[in-house]
Amino acid sequence: MLKENYDKTDKTKFHFLGKEWEVVKKITAEKALKPDILIVEDKEQFLVAKDFRSKAWIARYLWGPLNICYEKFLLNKLAGVARIPQVIALEDYNCLLISRIEGDEIKKCSHLLAHDFFDQLLKIADDLHARGVLHLDLGHKSNIMVDQDGNPAIIDFNASLYLPPNSLFRPLINLLGKVDRYSILRLKIKFRPQDASPAEKKGVEKFLRLRKLWIFDRLLRKITNYAKNASSHN
Repeated sequence: MLKENYDKTDKTKFHFLGKEWEVVKKITAEKALKPDILIVEDKEQFLVAKDFRSKAWIARYLWGPLNICYEKFLLNKLAGVARIPQVIALEDYNCLLISRIEGDEIKKCSHLLAHDFFDQLLKIADDLHARGVLHLDLGHKSNIMVDQDGNPAIIDFNASLYLPPNSLFRPLINLLGKVDRYSILRLKIKFRPQDASPAEKKGVEKFLRLRKLWIFDRLLRKITNYAKNASSHN
């Protein structure tokens, strides 16, 4: 997983949406093809900016716009789904503005989880799949957020996959949806082992064995890369 530098003292101001915002936190990506993440505030309104504008030319003129447009495409497909970021605007094709999800990563506040946290999280995943979106990266604990009441949210959709939710693709959505569901159940076993049923534990063990198969891993990567390239032209 990408290691990032956190700067909580940066008081730089940025112009978004025609006005000036103060940077509350800047997460500077170490990799050239990853965006900087800016949490900005204006009059107690917070936004998150995914920003490629300070990156090298290949990111600014090629990868950045593709990445930004793809994530905007996915989030627009999920408009109205609760507990995920919502698109606010494109500042330009190198900067996407989205709503801020209040809370912190599950690995930092697992002791605060609501009693039905993972049931809620599975319901969010079902809502994504109903719209044809498969996250495919819920195994990364940084993508699962916990709010002040202990309820879940899901962030970071730029590695996700969209398939039209029609009768042709529904079987594939149901199949690949198991990647999301078992990733969530794996977190449940880690953070709430006492709540995981024997059937859930057995299912996760089987899923992990399957993921180790070379052909499955390669197929999943090919599907995801194809979807990114196709959707970026929408």
